[in-house]
Amino acid sequence: MYNDYYIRVGQFFKNKRLSFNMTYENVGEALNKSKGWYYDVERGKNKIYLKDAKLLCDLFKCTLSELQEYVDTHPTK
Repeated sequence: MYNDYYIRVGQFFKNKRLSFNMTYENVGEALNKSKGWYYDVERGKNKIYLKDAKLLCDLFKCTLSELQEYVDTHPTK
């Protein structure tokens, strides 16, 4: 399922992951999830639930408000 909303969410978290110099594996391990799950989040293939978005925001030292602002203001690449 590729949906513009989830694609933009994935782009936001990809930018954050790269700025923290982390791999898919690093993120998966930090959240106790598989690297494949996180890879699919970045691609917009997985629905991301609020609890997981909050975990990612905590990991990347950002807020849900920043995520929403990004989603609202950035076009899908």
